[in-house]
Amino acid sequence: MKIFNHTYKKLPQGRALGILRWLLVRFGSKVRNLSPAGYRPAVKLLLCAVLVLCGSLSANAQSDTMGISSNDMMLIMMSLVLLVVLLVLLVAIVLLNIIKMMLNTDLEKKGITIDEPSLWKRLNDKLTGAVPLEEEEAIELDHDYDGIKELDNHLPPWWKWLFYITIVFAIAYMVNYHVLKLTPLQDEEYAQQVAKAEAAKSSSQGSEEQAIDESNISFSDDAALLTKGKTIYERNCVACHKAGGEGGIGPNLTDDYWLHGGSAQDTYHTISNGVVEKGMIAWKEVLSPANMNAVNSYIYTLRGTNPANAKAPQGELYQEETTTSAATDSTAVAE
Repeated sequence: MKIFNHTYKKLPQGRALGILRWLLVRFGSKVRNLSPAGYRPAVKLLLCAVLVLCGSLSANAQSDTMGISSNDMMLIMMSLVLLVVLLVLLVAIVLLNIIKMMLNTDLEKKGITIDEPSLWKRLNDKLTGAVPLEEEEAIELDHDYDGIKELDNHLPPWWKWLFYITIVFAIAYMVNYHVLKLTPLQDEEYAQQVAKAEAAKSSSQGSEEQAIDESNISFSDDAALLTKGKTIYERNCVACHKAGGEGGIGPNLTDDYWLHGGSAQDTYHTISNGVVEKGMIAWKEVLSPANMNAVNSYIYTLRGTNPANAKAPQGELYQEETTTSAATDSTAVAE
């Protein structure tokens, strides 16, 4: 201990890994020429190494606490605990090897030698359960086929344990899914996920969106709403009505003639429920009320734009009530 303390004072403070490296080299040199009388000092030296390393790391952690967050400090302490555990395991392994060396030395002095099988051979014997060649006579059967004898070998233990595991798994699976029903089956899990998605979709739409229907719909000139409606139109409606609304497979959306009515409520109803007999789907299954309102308002802005190659008018002439009322009022004033 005096030699150890004297040497430790010469080493830089806080160099825990350097101390451990020095001690391992010092310890290694002692183990190579170790005699039974020298076991006890070697063990003391290794234990002192563990204590010095833990003390040095603890002192460093305490000196730096002021600049480290609580999470980092917790991580450092957990690392220290893990390091101490690993060091204890290392000490235990070394001690076991020392004890083994002592026993072998004593047995050699008595002239006794033990041929110990390798780790791989022991593991292979446990997994395969193979009978040694010199003991095969004990498992020979009476069957003899042209000099070929049959042995009563059992299944390898690894195969049997694998079979047992499948049985346990099958029982656990049956109890879990079919008896206690702790976990839903695939079709039940799918239905739950669909219901969960529908609930999330409904909650994300908001109360304002849910309030939109044909009874209170109206055209809007809000710039953001029209931009959104244009995006939806270009994504879903261009294939039938063309980019400018001039019409293709579907009717012209820029004139005053409408097949199913030209009011805000009429066009919203057409978008929402579709015209299945003419190939237009019910967009209420795809778009939310807010999105249908946006595209409905955008389609209103296409009226009177007179694009090139416009399709001929279809349906009945629609005139807005506000325009009619304004004309009537101006006529009355003129009279």
